[in-house]
Amino acid sequence: MIPSSIANITCISFVILYIAGFYLFEHSRNNGLKLSRQHPIVIKSRMKAVAISCVVITALLHIVLSLYLDNVSLQGTVTLLGLKMNLLPSNLWRVIGQPFLLTMTLFLGPLTILYFDNQLPGQNGFDIGKDVIQVFWSLHGQRNYVFAPLTEEYVFRSCMIAILHQANYSYSYLIFVTPLYFGLAHLHHGWEVYHQLGRTRQALQTAIISSVFQFGFTSLFGWYVSFLFLRTANLWVCVLCHSFCNIMGLPDISDIPHRPLRHRQVIWSSFIIGIVLFVCLLYPLSSVKDSLYWSL
Repeated sequence: MIPSSIANITCISFVILYIAGFYLFEHSRNNGLKLSRQHPIVIKSRMKAVAISCVVITALLHIVLSLYLDNVSLQGTVTLLGLKMNLLPSNLWRVIGQPFLLTMTLFLGPLTILYFDNQLPGQNGFDIGKDVIQVFWSLHGQRNYVFAPLTEEYVFRSCMIAILHQANYSYSYLIFVTPLYFGLAHLHHGWEVYHQLGRTRQALQTAIISSVFQFGFTSLFGWYVSFLFLRTANLWVCVLCHSFCNIMGLPDISDIPHRPLRHRQVIWSSFIIGIVLFVCLLYPLSSVKDSLYWSL
């Protein structure tokens, strides 16, 4: 068993390693000007830095597991991290499909808005070339919908839960506390906002408000995907749900009052129905069969 102090220090180290790469390895200055995190040079350098950080984090994880656990094998570590890919077709729906459907229920309201706007796949307003291929092949798309979900879920879900589970922490701790590390890892955006807005008093207030909001949102999301990881012991479903949530973003309800009455009624009802469905289906659509972490 891993001592709780070592487990938590290791998780803090994961956060530091993940974030430090943003600033230690990026070359984000051009003619003395600080570039935005949205600039292609910054995106590329940060993706490289995070990739290196993930390698270092994996090495640290292996060292800690080897020191405190007996007979740590490559296959055992892969299973512990939820990286197993040899899912039988009959299990794909249970392990991947059902939790993804569960996630979609949370966005029933926004999906209904897209339906009325004729922008869902298969509708006339949906262009697969523009809305899918171009977006996913763009540098911003690769970062937001592929790279960030993969690396963040690997570090803040797989690695952290693997370590803390071996320290015999409870389900409640793994679900509600580990995402706080995930939230803390996003607080550095506030520092960037503060500098980009001129380091004024107003910039500080804006940075604090945005940081608090982002910390709360990322922690809430972290609770959900931590629950999914424990129930499924599968990293890939967490990555898929993370990517989907990034694609959908925060619901935009600003134009709902300007829509026809029937549309408004259906949209608001879909928000409520989506939440009710999510609560009712949370356990039925998240698998526990053969889960390494969750026992019935």
